[in-house]
Amino acid sequence: MMACWKTVLLCWGGIVAVAAATEWSFRVLPGQAETNAAPLRLGLQAGFLDGRFQPLRAECLAGPDWSVEAEVTLQDVAAIQPVGRAVRVANVGSDRLGIMQITRTLRSGVGHTLCLQGRRISGGGRVWVSFAPVGGAPEDGVTERFSLNGEWRPRGVRMVPQRETAYRCRLSVDPGSVIELSEISLTPDDAEDGWDHEALAALRGMRPGVIGWPAVQGIESYVWYDGVGPQAVRRPAGPSARPEEGHAFGTAEFAAFCRLAGAEPMLRVTVFEPGPADERVPDQAAGIRMAAEWVAYCNATGGHPLALLRQRHGHPEPLRVMRWELTGRGGAGPSAESAAVYAAAMRAEDPAIRVTPVEDTTLLPRSDPYVAAILQRLAAAAPEERTYYAEWYGALGLAYAALDRVAQGRGGLLATPLQPEQVLYRMPRARNMLTDAGALLALINRYPADRPLPVERAQDVADSPLRVQAAWSAEAGGLVVFVYNAAPKPHTVRIGLASLNRRFMLWVSDQLAADLTARRVARTMPVNRIQKAGTAISQTVVCEAAPCSFTRVLVRE
Repeated sequence: MMACWKTVLLCWGGIVAVAAATEWSFRVLPGQAETNAAPLRLGLQAGFLDGRFQPLRAECLAGPDWSVEAEVTLQDVAAIQPVGRAVRVANVGSDRLGIMQITRTLRSGVGHTLCLQGRRISGGGRVWVSFAPVGGAPEDGVTERFSLNGEWRPRGVRMVPQRETAYRCRLSVDPGSVIELSEISLTPDDAEDGWDHEALAALRGMRPGVIGWPAVQGIESYVWYDGVGPQAVRRPAGPSARPEEGHAFGTAEFAAFCRLAGAEPMLRVTVFEPGPADERVPDQAAGIRMAAEWVAYCNATGGHPLALLRQRHGHPEPLRVMRWELTGRGGAGPSAESAAVYAAAMRAEDPAIRVTPVEDTTLLPRSDPYVAAILQRLAAAAPEERTYYAEWYGALGLAYAALDRVAQGRGGLLATPLQPEQVLYRMPRARNMLTDAGALLALINRYPADRPLPVERAQDVADSPLRVQAAWSAEAGGLVVFVYNAAPKPHTVRIGLASLNRRFMLWVSDQLAADLTARRVARTMPVNRIQKAGTAISQTVVCEAAPCSFTRVLVRE
């Protein structure tokens, strides 16, 4: 091919090379591959999102522990509720003193409310609550006072930050006073059922099709009985934010979180296999019964005993969990015989559910030969090198695997190994909260492909890091073309559409491209986001595929 221009690139290992851009031609053909007609949309998986201080929660305090000022003693006392730790604050000094904590970054102009339970043990019982921006003047904050008596009473202090920064939250008491505090929380007014509004908005923008749960490393089998009903009777099922908390995030909480994030819930059932004994699931019959009862608890209606139990737990309407996946120990797929028995028992409780093995519901990264060689080199590199390149090359692996699914016509809602915490930046940058991996999933999900079209390449080059895949998208009302370029050099890609015999008039491309020439000042390799638009009257779309990039082109009539 003829070189169009030259670009200086900084390759892995610090070697500077001159890469010539080449030109490739592709034709999209009208023949349609066999398809299940279900649009491909990629989702996530979630672990136990327990505790008020979980990163996706709206809680703005950094944690349960407070700094104690001099001449103040702090002592844990018995919790008044299973999820609330009470602390006793005693000021033995001669000045007004107390406890303090630095908050997460608060958003300016958004109201925040500090809520707590408190009571006076001895002394005056007056409490001063003050907020001051870290590094700012005290007058930029707010101070309020209230009094406590001997009975537990809820209190609230509302403040509106004037600066987007972390604040110093201080609770102080009179000299000689002893008080007890519990249930201390600081949440913004736009919190949604305890979740961070901006995080949910970013997840919705990614349009995840499904979220699979539970996905916690080290949990071989999840016993769903532990995560339903009143918090006081729940057993811990995984790592918790605080030792005294029960399993606060269970089946109903997961289904509600999925709906808030704009995704469909998918519950993961571990299939019993003979081997290591599990006291909670001693044999296959117990495992099958537990799986079937889980379906009934979620979806049963009328006088079904598990529907009545769900109603007593505060959920009168079915949770409507229609997707279920079966996994074996260690995350491997179950045997065909076991899967068939489990699926039959589960469908007996709700014939409308979809039960599939984990291999059919989870998309795992897949590397082309070029990226596979890069990853092999990185495996032996220093940890900082692996960290710098890992996120983007991992995202490219998901993109490559997604193109395989499109080409095969195997669409549908798929979970990826990514969890919500991994696709969101937890920074005061609400306008750009998606990580590179999250942005790539959004690129694929925005106009999901459902009817693949064959693509013919004019040049036949084995193991090329350049790949083009086209498909019709009913939701987009047009044609989507994905251009995958894992090479460290740019390519000009000409995509011919004349064979489709359609009057295409407009195209828009969105591209994510790694900046290989960037100085190593960030922990991860920066990724640029580029959008271009043009006309397609000539029936040829020209895409400038940047080095190490993934591009989606939408073409409309």
